[in-house]
Amino acid sequence: MGPGPETPGAATLRRCVTGVLTYTSYVAEMLRAMAFWGTIFLPFAIVGGLATDLAASAPTRFLALVGLNVLCVLLGRGYRPSD
Repeated sequence: MGPGPETPGAATLRRCVTGVLTYTSYVAEMLRAMAFWGTIFLPFAIVGGLATDLAASAPTRFLALVGLNVLCVLLGRGYRPSD
């Protein structure tokens, strides 16, 4: 004999958990996409910072840009842009 009929509270909880998991995976995919594109465009800001002597005048900001680029490389590496 299988399990008894599902209670309304259990069905609501199941829908809620499914919705949260769907939303969480959507947010993770969007963060991965932003990191992927950040990996592409941040080097232009880094080169611009080198050209305008940002590395010498504000080394903390320059290192933050480089660190952000490294973080974007790590977070965005599994992203595959759809056609």
